[in-house]
Amino acid sequence: MPFPRQYPDHAARQRAYRARQADARLAEQAAKGLPAAPSLPTLPSRARWQALLAHAQAALETARDEMQTYYDARSDAWQQGDRATTLQEQLDTLTKVIDDLDTLPLF
Repeated sequence: MPFPRQYPDHAARQRAYRARQADARLAEQAAKGLPAAPSLPTLPSRARWQALLAHAQAALETARDEMQTYYDARSDAWQQGDRATTLQEQLDTLTKVIDDLDTLPLF
């Protein structure tokens, strides 16, 4: 026994699909804490840019903190080795990037 038609035609089915996709994108942006994108992509959205920069900064700080925790959890012998030196250089570079992001002028 076939299922009854949910949509009267293919165009209605396509409109429903696109509406579901748009709702999913909005829900994903809301979960990330981002404001909705502007209706006209040529208009700058300062609030959106600031939210994206704040999100990027939070992600970089999380990575730095996890790397520092990993470094601190290793033995003293490991901290004297080459891998520790490489990790410390990466931490220093990441800290510099975060500091540069802090000094970035807000729009």
